[in-house]
Amino acid sequence: GKTIPAEVDVSIRPGWFYHAEEDSLVKTPEQLFDIYLTSVGRGANLILNIPPDRRGLINEIDVASLEGWKKLIDERFSTNLALNKAVSASSVRGDSPAYQASLVTDGNKDTYWATNDEEKTGTLEVDLGENKRISYVLVQEYIKLGQRVKSFSVEIEKEGQWQEVAQGTTIGYKRILRIDPVEAQKVRVTIKDSKACPVISNVEIY
Repeated sequence: GKTIPAEVDVSIRPGWFYHAEEDSLVKTPEQLFDIYLTSVGRGANLILNIPPDRRGLINEIDVASLEGWKKLIDERFSTNLALNKAVSASSVRGDSPAYQASLVTDGNKDTYWATNDEEKTGTLEVDLGENKRISYVLVQEYIKLGQRVKSFSVEIEKEGQWQEVAQGTTIGYKRILRIDPVEAQKVRVTIKDSKACPVISNVEIY
């Protein structure tokens, strides 16, 4: 069925209106980035209130914070390490190239990996080709077919052993997982449970 995206309403200041005495309480770029991860990074719409000051302008302090926030997003998500990298899957729907694993790293949100109808679990293993420092893993479902995933985990390979670095319940349109920065060459996303066969359009690694 259709799912309605959640909405996160938050203000850059303690309240919804401008007060000069709150100039020191404007959310920092890092705080805004955390809000981004817990809203957009969990498939929600973020509505950020930025009140005009007495001049009818957005205050310089707020502007500086917003610019710093934009810089953090640009820096942290600048290079998708998984783009066009090799991917293997536990299984592929009908063994068809139309649903093959590599479609999650092709940079195209309209292509996706899928398992057979009765399979509600599966794994995707991305090989970055060499050890890379990893801090974030982004996963997207092909949301036109509805939100399906109920439980999943992310692992990295360390000296031949798989170690879980993150887990979650739903993925939906977009899920960004922050992990303790780690050096790894291989990242595995395991769909543990799904309402119907999982359809994953995108895996990005930063």
